[in-house]
Amino acid sequence: MSETKNIQSDVESLDTLTEEQEQILYNISLRQDELGRQPTNVLADKIEKEPYATLIEREMLTFQLYDHGGPEVPKVASLIVTLKGMRYCIDHADELAAARKWDAAGNLRER
Repeated sequence: MSETKNIQSDVESLDTLTEEQEQILYNISLRQDELGRQPTNVLADKIEKEPYATLIEREMLTFQLYDHGGPEVPKVASLIVTLKGMRYCIDHADELAAARKWDAAGNLRER
């Protein structure tokens, strides 16, 4: 019970994320399976830059690097939404879902 309160207070104490960061976090969380362990892969160079760097710094995303060796083979980062990030998505789901260009059925939203 106290862990839930800690996560809630952590999420409430965060400054609001930018719209781009919110959409990235929400999209990755939607891609994860019910166990929360299905990663989203990006090139490792991307996680050092905004908007990913802030999400990782705030512990809303975590990552694991995969390096298959060789100078010409790029490193890949597997991104996973943390419990804190998932809680943020749950708390703001109504606003995040409405801001998406596509609805859950894959239809373009009219604005």
